[in-house]
Amino acid sequence: MDIKQQQPQLSPFTLNIDEQKIATLLINVQDKKRNVLSANFVTDLEQLLTSLPAETKGLIFQSTKENNFIQGFDLNSLVEKSEPELESFLTQINLLIQKIQHLPFPTIAIINGACFGIGLELALACRYRIASDNIHTQFAMPQIRSGIVPFANGISSLVERVGLKNALSFLLSGDKLDVHTMQSLNCIDEVVPASLLTITAYEYFGKQNFVNKTFSQTALLWQKVQHYLHNNILSRKILFDAAENKEWLGPIDNYPAMSKIIEILKQPTQTQRLESGKRAFIELFNSENSRVLRNLAQTKRAMRLQYETRGNVRDVNKLAIIGGGFMGAGIAYITVRNARIPVRIKDIHPSGITKALHMTHSLLQREVSKKLLSSGEMQQMMYLISGGERFLAAPDADFVIEAVYEELDVKQRVLQESEDFYGENTIFASNTSTLSIAELASVASRPENVIGFHYFSPISQRKMLEIIPHKTTSEKTIATAIHFAIQQGKIPLLVADKPGFFVNRILIPYLLEAFYCLCDGEAVDFVDRALQEFGFSVGPLAMLDDFGLDLLAKMLPNLEQHYGKPFAVPAKLGNLLRDDRKGRKNRRGFYLYNSQTEERTMVDKSIYYVMETISENNLEAEQVVRRCILMMLNEAARCLQEGVISSQDEGNMASVLGVFFPEFRGGIYAYMQYIGATSIVKALNEHVVLYGDRFQPCEWLLEQAAKEQQTKH
Repeated sequence: MDIKQQQPQLSPFTLNIDEQKIATLLINVQDKKRNVLSANFVTDLEQLLTSLPAETKGLIFQSTKENNFIQGFDLNSLVEKSEPELESFLTQINLLIQKIQHLPFPTIAIINGACFGIGLELALACRYRIASDNIHTQFAMPQIRSGIVPFANGISSLVERVGLKNALSFLLSGDKLDVHTMQSLNCIDEVVPASLLTITAYEYFGKQNFVNKTFSQTALLWQKVQHYLHNNILSRKILFDAAENKEWLGPIDNYPAMSKIIEILKQPTQTQRLESGKRAFIELFNSENSRVLRNLAQTKRAMRLQYETRGNVRDVNKLAIIGGGFMGAGIAYITVRNARIPVRIKDIHPSGITKALHMTHSLLQREVSKKLLSSGEMQQMMYLISGGERFLAAPDADFVIEAVYEELDVKQRVLQESEDFYGENTIFASNTSTLSIAELASVASRPENVIGFHYFSPISQRKMLEIIPHKTTSEKTIATAIHFAIQQGKIPLLVADKPGFFVNRILIPYLLEAFYCLCDGEAVDFVDRALQEFGFSVGPLAMLDDFGLDLLAKMLPNLEQHYGKPFAVPAKLGNLLRDDRKGRKNRRGFYLYNSQTEERTMVDKSIYYVMETISENNLEAEQVVRRCILMMLNEAARCLQEGVISSQDEGNMASVLGVFFPEFRGGIYAYMQYIGATSIVKALNEHVVLYGDRFQPCEWLLEQAAKEQQTKH
């Protein structure tokens, strides 16, 4: 029974103190699905800590939200602050962290779910951290992805716990780590089932002497080792040189926060690190780089909220996949992995089902080896998958996805057969990259249940999923499709029913132009490296291998028919197909692939012989970049003109997640705005003279350029 309760109005915190004098600080940001703290949390928390009675024996930090400790910090709450106000805020938050660290009784963060950014910094300020073994319990310092540095002493706390080398990797990558990895890094004291978190925390208060003794024996030696590494000049130099040369997110110049984090870590004392961190945060927060990255992150959150709200319907409970092989396997994998529901695969070729089962097992096994899954969990997921050559054992499936050949008549026949077998409320989704959903649905007896699902290859790695309703798709179908995409762990994007949709529309002209550069005598690795230096995580020719050269060849005639020369089939593409080069899927493309892991190894030098070209490297890297990017910009402008996407913000997000457009540039439309339509049109016209009509600027760009000129005059 609680004997004291205090809850400031609108505060994200509630303080309870029980009869044992153990205080629990419950975290619940009101009216939000996730705990995202804003600037006023510092005052709220400081007041609660000050109000703790002198006889308090311990303090627990705990979230009341499901699968969420603290998701992060709302940077918008700092936007209106002046530099002196920002400095004052940073001073306040660091005083708060010091107060938590020096409380005269034990503090424990019990963590169930996402613990990111400021959430992890607060947790590290506690004496102990007990976390659940829940798959949703993950940790990250993702501030670098918003163009800033951690601002609540997280940098120093990490270095003290995990060492300089691990801290550099964690801070510069912004990657999420699972609970077991964090435990191995000395950041988590105990991992238990979620139901035992509170009980375990109370046990810690009861065995304080034992815990302190154990900690002193095991951690003291570790801290001595850390101290030596932090202060050994040679070791530090080697680590910092390696960090500056390793491209965690891309070239270091593209992410100023990377060099600032290294600069902070080079400071010899905690006080100097704090001061350096303050200066770095203020400088970065007011930079253009941080602004575009924050806008992108804000768009992502808004999209997620918007789609979660619209997709607020019941879960899909059983999935049927028609067509095994590469795509069917990927869909099966993400469904059992994330949605954890039964999946039935139908394929007329038993080998297709075998391949799907083998690939799913391989992907799950990889997660077991990374300790993201247990062997038992993997077995349970594999039991969810079954397969056969006929419609059997899944008439009650409430969602059907076909992943058969990219041919309209084949997909229409599959749709009609499935409608005869499944119930009248079953939704039918077509995994297509170019075909019209309206044409597909024209043969359906229940067209309102038909929708398009466009997955990106490899499905297991690509976050985005395009959802394509046609004119008579019902709202219930759209909502269920959105919900199921989220169940599968995807970020949904609604796009118009036009050939190529959005991602492929802007991606393919870009990929083809890289191919034309290769035809013109540029080397594979030179072309890819040029675009990676621009900021793409994967080069266009490597991306073509992932895309599938055979799939590209099937798509282009339809796209060329609708959109003309930017999608024309290059003559030398036939050379590659006749040599059976499909890309990664058969390990024959522009690159060589490891036969066991299927990872890219090196350029296949025989590609030049097959393409009947000589690598002369007549272009500068900047010229290669300009050619490829101009094709993407022009097509993105056409998509706006045709209403393929609902907003430029969503287009920015889709370009980053679906095309790997450099996030530090804010996405395709943010970059277009930065360059200006006048400059883009001028460059396109110059390229028309050099390379032909495929560079002809679209109407929307011409209109925007005219408006820019009118504004100037």
